[in-house]
Amino acid sequence: MRKVRRFSWAAAAAASLLVIGSVAQDAAAQEADKVRHGIQRGALGALRVAMADVEAKHKLKYEYKDFNDSTAALLALEQGEVDVANTTLQHLVRAMDEGIPVVWVAGWGGGYNVLVASPAAGLKKGDWKGLAELAKKRKAEGKPLKIGVPTGSMQHLKLSVALKAAGIDPDKDVSVLNVPFPTHPRAIEGGEVDMAMTLAVFGALSINSGKGVLFDHIFDKDAGKQEIGFIVRRDAIEKRADFVQRIVASHYDAMKSFVADVPKQIQLELKILKLPEPVIAMVQRDFLRLTYRTNLPDIALMARQMHAVGWAKKDQSATIGSFVNFTFLEKASGEKAADLGKW
Repeated sequence: MRKVRRFSWAAAAAASLLVIGSVAQDAAAQEADKVRHGIQRGALGALRVAMADVEAKHKLKYEYKDFNDSTAALLALEQGEVDVANTTLQHLVRAMDEGIPVVWVAGWGGGYNVLVASPAAGLKKGDWKGLAELAKKRKAEGKPLKIGVPTGSMQHLKLSVALKAAGIDPDKDVSVLNVPFPTHPRAIEGGEVDMAMTLAVFGALSINSGKGVLFDHIFDKDAGKQEIGFIVRRDAIEKRADFVQRIVASHYDAMKSFVADVPKQIQLELKILKLPEPVIAMVQRDFLRLTYRTNLPDIALMARQMHAVGWAKKDQSATIGSFVNFTFLEKASGEKAADLGKW
């Protein structure tokens, strides 16, 4: 009987520990605030994985909502469907121009703009003079060069600016076709386009397959390098400052675990993207540059470029200060705003 009693007491103690553990887990779950995060479909895989390791520290639980483009994510944030969203500088300037009440609170980086050509075009990497000559020749033959890009996208804008800088009129000297990013590799392979101004991942897919070659990586120099960052609603800053602080701090903690470690970026992305490792490695090593900082001059550059091509009613570069807030990132990182505004 004593053995039975000992067993019963042990079993009861074990059951009590299980109950206590379960209650503790439930309490922790109840303490965590849900964060609805709007992200473009398939993007920011490293952040999604790394965030799982830091969200509890900030009493947050992230739920990711995938969107087909940054416009959809911006509108979802404006309508209160998400609490934070990643966006492009183009969409930030659009928000400024249209009075959409959002604020940029942290950067992500850049390097997404890749111009890929068909090997049949015979173009050498970075040979813009050669491209101008080919465009002139093809136009004279009545067979203008066909360049695929989603019209109205940041890549479309950067393509137009780069072509003009090379003396090529994007409206008269070449044929710019509205081709969605995911179909770029197939469009180049099938000869539907001669070139594609695409996202890094689709450029890497085309290059890795041998069906496309890198013509240029439109990054830094005159093109600017800041492209992506994170925005929240303005009223969230005013009414839920602590919530925004924890959102920004969790992004900082997650990003600092991999921004300086490219091999880790690759491994994290592989957990989300079902793509060949060489493709992801090319994207992270050769194209993207990640940082939580924001290069403020590039926002002004985007504002001027959008106004110049008629995509913004006026040059919004003077209003940047009211749409960027580094207060939360300063507290999270310990860095000064002046340092967070450049990289």
